[in-house]
Amino acid sequence: MIRTVGRKSGSVDTGPAGLSDVDEAELIQRCRGGERAAHDELYHRFKRQVAANLYRVLGDRSDLDDLVQEVFVIAFRGLDSFRGDARLSTWIYRICVNVALGRIRSRTRRPPPVAGLDLEAQGATSSLADRPETPERALERARARARVYRALDKLPPKKRIVLYLHEIEGLDLKDIAYVVESNPVTVRTRLFYARREFYKVLAEDGEGGGES
Repeated sequence: MIRTVGRKSGSVDTGPAGLSDVDEAELIQRCRGGERAAHDELYHRFKRQVAANLYRVLGDRSDLDDLVQEVFVIAFRGLDSFRGDARLSTWIYRICVNVALGRIRSRTRRPPPVAGLDLEAQGATSSLADRPETPERALERARARARVYRALDKLPPKKRIVLYLHEIEGLDLKDIAYVVESNPVTVRTRLFYARREFYKVLAEDGEGGGES
């Protein structure tokens, strides 16, 4: 059930002219040196990925633009401490998850996901022309998606994050531990209880005939 809102690949944006061919290591060094064009290039390379990551974790677009900016502010400030022990995209992904986790903790109520809204609407994924879909199937998928996010919303933030990362993003325990800055044993335990709570909430939602 939870895999009905699975991860989708994003497209690569085109950055400022002149730096699009610069490799990642050099780009990082230029950013550390305070080069404005390098900051712009890094932003253009990752902005759609960041927006898609935040959207998938949160399930809606509330304050998405502000959260994207927050991710990049943190990233630019933290580049000096980036040691290269993970890919830059993975490091930025960890920042996305932490920003999303902060958002989940701070909000008291979130509007339900809009039926039919998907990453295609933001231009963050491939065209649906490659995967024709009937209106009935689209509605069914939207309802399943909304049901999954309603259940996720009822989990404690830390459990929600590890369940999302494992079941939807497909990360293994080691990668999740890196992203949430924990250890695999803790992640495994948290995941076990998160699954149990998720399916209990999902069953209750089904019995209550939750809204689509």
